[in-house]
Amino acid sequence: MALKIVKQFGVYELEGVLNTQNKEAFKNYFSLVLENSTFIKMSINKIKDIDVSVIKFISSFHKEVKNKKKVLFIVGLKNKQLVQLFKKEMITTY
Repeated sequence: MALKIVKQFGVYELEGVLNTQNKEAFKNYFSLVLENSTFIKMSINKIKDIDVSVIKFISSFHKEVKNKKKVLFIVGLKNKQLVQLFKKEMITTY
């Protein structure tokens, strides 16, 4: 399943699978968004599966956002395994 990103009401809704095959496109997309925004609100409720490499990328992206004095919110985590992966990388989720 491919990754789909839809912006609704200021929230970037991610749907599908996040893995090494689409990590670069994900990275490029959100790097561009970061250039033009002061905060990013991302929902991963509809993510079916996620690679550890992508979690690590999101962790480094989270640090980059903080260094630029901007904000990254990750919301809607229903999957407890994903919550634990984010906690392991010291990323707060809401």
